[in-house]
Amino acid sequence: MIKVYLINSFVTGTVGGNPAGVVLDLDHTLDEVQMQQIATKVGVSETAFIKSSLLADFEVRFFTPTDEVPLCGHATIASFWLLREKGLFTQKKGLQQTKAGILEIDLDSRVYMRQTAPVEISESLAFNASFEKAFPNLHRNIGLPVAIWSTGLSDILLPVADRNALLDLKPDFNALTLLSQEHEVVGAHAFAIEDGKILARNFAPLYGIDEESATGTSNGALCAYLHKHLFRHEDTLSITVLQGESMNMPSTIYCKSNKKTDPEEIWVGGDCLLMNTLTI
Repeated sequence: MIKVYLINSFVTGTVGGNPAGVVLDLDHTLDEVQMQQIATKVGVSETAFIKSSLLADFEVRFFTPTDEVPLCGHATIASFWLLREKGLFTQKKGLQQTKAGILEIDLDSRVYMRQTAPVEISESLAFNASFEKAFPNLHRNIGLPVAIWSTGLSDILLPVADRNALLDLKPDFNALTLLSQEHEVVGAHAFAIEDGKILARNFAPLYGIDEESATGTSNGALCAYLHKHLFRHEDTLSITVLQGESMNMPSTIYCKSNKKTDPEEIWVGGDCLLMNTLTI
């Protein structure tokens, strides 16, 4: 029997966040088929499997209900929060081995993970018929481009006019799946800026996730995107992204960008709560 910890990452106080499953598999007892089966049974957007590593402090592998993905921000935050809570990792700095590379962890206060160096895969995408099918009622913020960025996972960054337009989005998930395949991305990260607040929604039906209440990698990519387009003259940038309102799961994601380093550093962090444990 396998114990699965259900942990909400990026909580706002004691509510919200995004649930991740976390399995301690330090002895490498589970193979890929078993990990996928467990993740499917757990049914949350991602389940992380923590293993011992010769290259880093730990290896972490991430499975959605349907596929393995190279990296997951909220499941990483949950994993190292659990390791700290159980006394299995007491250092302030750490390294995790992932299929997206070896990445730094900072556990000084809340848990932060350094993401891979930001890559602007597509500077500007035409809002064509494929987009219109995927987002039939979209009111865009035409002052910012639709673009593809990655800090470990590739996402379409979709600027929306305002909070109401964001909350009113009703994606056609079949069309968005096709759009994601066409552009070779995980999904779409829609965002709005209103009254100085950054609000976001994330959709990844290609990987069995219609909507996610909090996403680490997508908001890391958004931080790099905003640093380029709105804060290009600043060396460093710290933003707070509010996500999950549409799902009644208010989540708070803290993001930092540092252009003084080479390559540019992107960090994403948040707070966690243990919600439940399962035995599978």
